[in-house]
Amino acid sequence: MNNIKQLLLVGSLLSTISSYAQIVVNFDVDLSPDAQSFAAAGAASLALNFTIDGSGNIALDAVALGSGGGAASPARWNQVDNATAGTTTAAALYNTSFTLTFSGSAAPSLNFPSYDNAGSGAVLVTQGEGNATALESGEFVTFSVSGTATAVTGFSLDLANFSYGRRLANGGSSFGVEDTSGTVIEQLIPNTSTSGTISGIGISLSAGEDMTFRTITGNAGGAGLSGFEFSVSAVPEPSTYALMAAIATFGFVVWRRRQR
Repeated sequence: MNNIKQLLLVGSLLSTISSYAQIVVNFDVDLSPDAQSFAAAGAASLALNFTIDGSGNIALDAVALGSGGGAASPARWNQVDNATAGTTTAAALYNTSFTLTFSGSAAPSLNFPSYDNAGSGAVLVTQGEGNATALESGEFVTFSVSGTATAVTGFSLDLANFSYGRRLANGGSSFGVEDTSGTVIEQLIPNTSTSGTISGIGISLSAGEDMTFRTITGNAGGAGLSGFEFSVSAVPEPSTYALMAAIATFGFVVWRRRQR
């Protein structure tokens, strides 16, 4: 019986090695003036706080503060919150948290191009742009990762995809992302595509690293960031794999001897 318990324990440990959490961030919120009087929401700072509870459920709390330190346009920014942003089966990440902290070419802003009844369709951009609803040449949005989850051995944040909206209709728009290691994903956006989703596979962050959304360098036209999806994982160091393999081998040997 003890040998069976040992084997079950090894299997449980191995099963958590490559467990991932799928997480969604959405800036496509309602900025309609019939509820809030104008279709924009600026802030002095923005932090996306993710909490993983003891069952692996992930909640997102977007904290946007004004220059005075109080909440900035809570009726708008609070729509980014998501109590069911994702889940994970990686026990090593249970009861931890991590934050994606905004920095950029200017302060963050949720924007929509019209003061009419906007409904959904907002994008994340930066304040003071030539075009209020798109990131143009030289403008960018950056998120860096920190928190207790990043201290877990092998922590990695891996981008799955990112979405754009409000493409500038100048015939030469583009959108892309770059991580701290220098990996770049970017593409031109055709005039027929005012919004869309781009694969982010290859963009990966560890503790303290960041990802930057921007246009192609030297390209004047761009778009706003509608949102992105990513996973987090905790992959042990090679030495941990070796230890797990050794335990599994030992358990198997003991089991075989008991069968004789």
